Amino acid sequence: MSRACAEPVTDEVLLDLWTGELPEDETRRVEEHLLACASCAARARELQAVAASTSTLVRNGQLAVVMLPAVVERLRSEGRVIREYRAQTGGTVLCTVSPDDDVVLARLAADLHGVERLDVVARLETGPENRLQDVPFDPASTELILTPGMDALHAFAAEVMRFRLLAVEPEGERLLGEYTFKHRAWPGW
Repeated sequence: MSRACAEPVTDEVLLDLWTGELPEDETRRVEEHLLACASCAARARELQAVAASTSTLVRNGQLAVVMLPAVVERLRSEGRVIREYRAQTGGTVLCTVSPDDDVVLARLAADLHGVERLDVVARLETGPENRLQDVPFDPASTELILTPGMDALHAFAAEVMRFRLLAVEPEGERLLGEYTFKHRAWPGW
C-alpha cells in the first residue's frame, strides 16, 4: 500500500501534461515526481485509463459531449468522417447522419465573450430537458461545438432537438441563443 503524497500533482496539471500544454521545465518536474511518488503515479494511471476510455468513446461518436476546436482538428487529422451543421441563434437546421459518418457536430453560433460559466440545455421534442452544467468553452470563440452520441442519432427516425445556451451569472441566467435541429433518418434506413 502506497503512502499518501504530501504534495500531490493536481488533475489539472496531469491533464496539461498529457495534452502537452505544460512548459518544458514543469513537465520535467512533474515526470520526476511521478517516477518517485507511487501514490501520484497510481492516480495518474487511473486518470489516464479514464481519459483513454473517454477518448475512445468520443472518437467513435458514442458519447454526447462539448468539443473544443483542437479535438475536432485531431479527429479530422485522424481521417474521421465528420458531418457538421451550423446553427445561428433562433435558427432551424435540417440534419441527418449517414452510415459513413464517424462524428456529427452541431456548431451553435453565440457571442461567448465575457461568459464565465456556460450551461447547455438540450431537449428532444418527445422528452425531458437535459442540462449540461459548466461546459468547457473558449470565451474568445463565436460558437460552441456539440456532438450528440452517434448511437442516439442512428436510432432516431425523425426527431426535433432544441438547444439553449445559458450564461450563468451571479444575478441569474442569461439566454445566449436557442437552436432547433430537425433530424431525419438517412434514406434507406
